[in-house]
Amino acid sequence: MHDHDHEHEHDHHHDEHSHGLMHTHGPLQGPVMWISLVLTLSFVIFEAGAGWYAKSLALMSDAGHNFSDAFAVGLAAYAVWVGRRPANARKTFGYHRVAILTALINAGALIVIAIGIMVEAFDRFRHPVPINDTIMLIVAAVAVVMHAVVAALLHRGSHDNLNVKAVYIHMAGDALSGLAVIAAALVYRYTRWMEVDAIVSGLIGVFILWSSWGIVREATDILLDAAPKGLDLDAILDAIREVKHVIGVHDVHVWAVSDGMNYLSCHVEVDSVRTMDEIDAILFAINTLLDNRFGIKHPTIQTERVGSCTSTSSDDPLFCDDHITSAQAAGAANHAHDHI
Repeated sequence: MHDHDHEHEHDHHHDEHSHGLMHTHGPLQGPVMWISLVLTLSFVIFEAGAGWYAKSLALMSDAGHNFSDAFAVGLAAYAVWVGRRPANARKTFGYHRVAILTALINAGALIVIAIGIMVEAFDRFRHPVPINDTIMLIVAAVAVVMHAVVAALLHRGSHDNLNVKAVYIHMAGDALSGLAVIAAALVYRYTRWMEVDAIVSGLIGVFILWSSWGIVREATDILLDAAPKGLDLDAILDAIREVKHVIGVHDVHVWAVSDGMNYLSCHVEVDSVRTMDEIDAILFAINTLLDNRFGIKHPTIQTERVGSCTSTSSDDPLFCDDHITSAQAAGAANHAHDHI
């Protein structure tokens, strides 16, 4: 944290910050989420019962995956609802990160389920049992159709929202799992190879584990305030330095509050003491550039006189030990005293 005695510490052009606090991702799949939840829960009961009757671990594994989907859809629908609540004095960024938390919870639940499926598949491979391939084929075919329809409904929203993306992966994964169960049933029907049920179950577990890891990584990056995926920090710095009268940029931080809500804060050094109008023009140029070229709509920029940054750390070259001489400090104190 740094204190700097400058007339223009932060830019709030056109109230971009206040608009950003109310940002949502449009009419985000709300009804689709609840419809998906009802369909998924109904199918879980049906598939689990059919899997138990058919003695198919593949079907019961898929039912377990579908139950995690129902949990995921419920959390996602809740996150969409909560995310629309406005910011307040305690939660100045609003509730947008609820969606990131639910995505992380969903992915974590998937990882636990995947490990459980793989352990059970290993045991079933060692001790195979006959299965009812006809029931497997019917139930798996219904699963493929249902999950493919829901995944198609969620596909558009999955591009710009991590929470919807997590649910979309759940549904798309279930559609693929259903195809794998159909393949297992057909192999068993024509070969009577009982181990195929366990092998397909294990592959479903591996797929769930693999697809969940990317969600965990993305959600963790956002929660750790890592630079948003796809943003080139060096390109951003070069672009800011291109603005007329900007000499240097330091103390740069770029992070995402939620999907598509990218924030930036930095200090920029200008080449000489400027009037308020000139500073406003510089800040407006930087804000416009960041928005048009990098999609950053929430910048907070502090201007400084050239020479304010006197040293940088080799471990973090973007961090600056800002320097104010004793004479400057005394002048600032006298200036403040004159206005009391």
